[in-house]
Amino acid sequence: MLKQYLIAILVVAALAVLSVLLSPVTSTLEQQALDLKYALRGEIEADTNVVILYFDNDDIAALGGGSLRRNYYALVVDVLTFVGASAIGIDAHLGERQAEYPEYDDLLARRVERSGRVVLSCYFPQLNSQSITPRSDELPQRFRYPVLMPGESREQLQLPLAEFLVRAAGVGHTNVAEVSENDIPLFIACNGFSVPAFSVELLRVHQHSEPSHIQVAGNKLTFGDHSTVRIPFKEGGRTSVMFPGTLASFKAYRCVEVLRAFERQRKGLTSRLDVAALKGKIVLVGIIGEGRSNFVGSPFTSSYPSIAVQGAVIDNALNNRFLVEPEPLVNSGIAFVLGLIGVLLTLRVSVMKGIISTLIVFLAYASASYFIFEQWHYTVPLVQPLFVVFFAVIVAVALEHRIVKNKVVVLESEKALVDSELRAKELKVQMLERELLDKIDNASQRDSQLTMRLAEEINRYKKDISVLSSRVTDFVKYEFAEPRQKEGPGLYEEILYDRSGKMSEVVKLVEKIAASDANVLILGESGTGKELVAHAIHHRSKRVSKPFVAINCGAIPETLLESELFGHEKGAFTGAVQEKAGRFEYADGGTIFLDEVAETSEAFQVKLLRVVQHGEFERVGSSVTKEVNVRILAATNKDVKSLLREKGFREDLYYRLNVFTVQLPTLRERKSDIPLLAKYFLKRTDEALSVSSSVMDAFLQYSWPGNVRELESAVQRAAILAKADDRTLIRLKDIPEEVAAVLHDKIQLEDQILELLREKRFSRSSISETAQELGGLHRGTVAEYFRGTCFRYFLESGWDVPRAVRLIASSANSDSNTRVTRKLIEYLQNAVEDLPTGVAFEEVQPNIKSKYKNLPQRYHPVLNEVIRAYLQGKWSLDSVDR
Repeated sequence: MLKQYLIAILVVAALAVLSVLLSPVTSTLEQQALDLKYALRGEIEADTNVVILYFDNDDIAALGGGSLRRNYYALVVDVLTFVGASAIGIDAHLGERQAEYPEYDDLLARRVERSGRVVLSCYFPQLNSQSITPRSDELPQRFRYPVLMPGESREQLQLPLAEFLVRAAGVGHTNVAEVSENDIPLFIACNGFSVPAFSVELLRVHQHSEPSHIQVAGNKLTFGDHSTVRIPFKEGGRTSVMFPGTLASFKAYRCVEVLRAFERQRKGLTSRLDVAALKGKIVLVGIIGEGRSNFVGSPFTSSYPSIAVQGAVIDNALNNRFLVEPEPLVNSGIAFVLGLIGVLLTLRVSVMKGIISTLIVFLAYASASYFIFEQWHYTVPLVQPLFVVFFAVIVAVALEHRIVKNKVVVLESEKALVDSELRAKELKVQMLERELLDKIDNASQRDSQLTMRLAEEINRYKKDISVLSSRVTDFVKYEFAEPRQKEGPGLYEEILYDRSGKMSEVVKLVEKIAASDANVLILGESGTGKELVAHAIHHRSKRVSKPFVAINCGAIPETLLESELFGHEKGAFTGAVQEKAGRFEYADGGTIFLDEVAETSEAFQVKLLRVVQHGEFERVGSSVTKEVNVRILAATNKDVKSLLREKGFREDLYYRLNVFTVQLPTLRERKSDIPLLAKYFLKRTDEALSVSSSVMDAFLQYSWPGNVRELESAVQRAAILAKADDRTLIRLKDIPEEVAAVLHDKIQLEDQILELLREKRFSRSSISETAQELGGLHRGTVAEYFRGTCFRYFLESGWDVPRAVRLIASSANSDSNTRVTRKLIEYLQNAVEDLPTGVAFEEVQPNIKSKYKNLPQRYHPVLNEVIRAYLQGKWSLDSVDR
């Protein structure tokens, strides 16, 4: 036994050494484990002294598109200087002149100089880049730090223009470490001097320290004798950032909101945003938009704005909560101890108890590591000890092949257990329904309490069957119905819809009104596709060759909206250094789309009314009337009629816009479109992906408050999760919880269909009426569910048609029973048409696939049994026709 212990110790020691050698591989997994700790901790509020102001893509588009003009940066610097921000960081590319607006470069340079507290960003490009001209010699001497610590070194440096540099209070790089996006190099050496990180310079300006005050004491960076701020660093001069959360964890505002709030407060008006609260704050200003700014990975999102990384460093420094990583030797020691505990437990007790005990020990260690991370930001390893423990236990008991085999057995037994339980429940329900039917048929033995108890027990078993059926069909691929020539999917200007659904009426209306020049008001909830319909109207109109200009009236401050729509003259207001055409001028001859038009104020609606009514307007700062010929399409998700009653929207403007109204149905009102849209989104993500029958059932029963946009998001999310598990079938666990929950919280679709058909006594129009009442389901879907229901009750009734009819109709009405009988016999005749008797089911199975076409997957096993019983002579067409 001692020899085994010695061997175990040697094995664990060898694995600990191997884990160190494999650290480049396990580092990725360690990062994922750290991400999990972040997920468990959740987001925390960043220091309120750190504020991020940004322009997003919508803002830039609203402000003219292209490159953001620098007069807007100058405006922001002016406001922040006025309110007394302690440090202002501009994270933007200022290394080239804007040829079209050179006066804005001069304006920004003067504002930077006047502020005296602006830090500019620079960037070290990739090593050996041939496209970058070295400009490190342009860095002013006062911003050149001595090499304070060993670390990264570069030769090429992208700097702002010299006219900005000489007026700035500091310059810092925005690079993240090459080895990890969670690390920031505090300094990067370049040609004999070093450049600090952008966040370091902002902290220095905030602390009113000079560059000469920054010193290194041990493994910490200090900002002078009187400063309490300390930044720890590790090998290579890097510091590890502890992320508070996403951008939302910071005090983050859009620049246009700040400018609008400042303007309102300057006029003595109230504003939701108190600009004066920025006094004494460290404010980072930049662009956050895809294709316009840099993003890095973080534990909370794969698209974390780089400006927020710098904000996280400042937050960590002000609160002393940087990540602390142990030395590699400490990590190896932890892995060795845990591996040794696992081996000793396995050798001293039974294998299973040893594995469970080891698992408990490791879970306790993992919980402790999370607690340490949450309280002290200390990141002890998880993957390295897990690697050692796992392989140490495998070597000790030599059970690797048996473990893999056990996993397969567990999965198979689980599926078999569900199938067995489902069959048992179905047989129990069948027996109870027969017993209930006998009690009802035999009036002399009728017992109301027993009948009620049997009905309650049947309902309870049906609920259990519903849950089990969902679990079973979650392993079965949903077969999308093949398109029919007249009732299949339609595609109209990128609008995908079911030709027999509610959206088809919208398409027909759009087709009728598109060719005219009449104004159109598009109404619908968020996510229903209002802009898509606006594009369709324009593309089908006589103005298709002319511009289509869209603007979101709710996304632009009203002080800027008038200038954006009507344009302005040079000198019309501060910063208007040249004249500018408005959106109406750009759209002349074409179509303008005013989204969220109900978000505008009554005062602005008066100005809008004139151009809507007469096509006339004046630019801001001009008295010259301009005329345009535009078609106006407006949209809102508001209840306009309520706004009219509450005087929130002008009636005269409403009637001018509302020549035609296009009311878009919600997704819950066009459920027949859901399979079409889901299939489209799947194909766009990965054509190999499919959904299970349970997932589609959930999609059809969910209410979709976010409409098509929410469906698209759910499909994309599910696709990512399924592909991450290396699966091509999307299952219930992949879709959002609130969507999957409807299978348990609501009556099953089969029961809803049957109850509605019963209410309508199975009349000729009952299928279509039921489809409409269920939110616009395709009538073919309702018919196929009813066909499957008929097969199921025929099976449960022991091949007795009259008994099955009574169960299906659940009524004494002779007309209902006659219609159900006729339909059941029709379904049975079609099911066994051209099939011989006396042969095995397996012989005919390959040739009867067409009989299952469009039948929901859950009824396929039932139809199998119906056909099998016919082949075995348990029932015949003669017996059902009697």
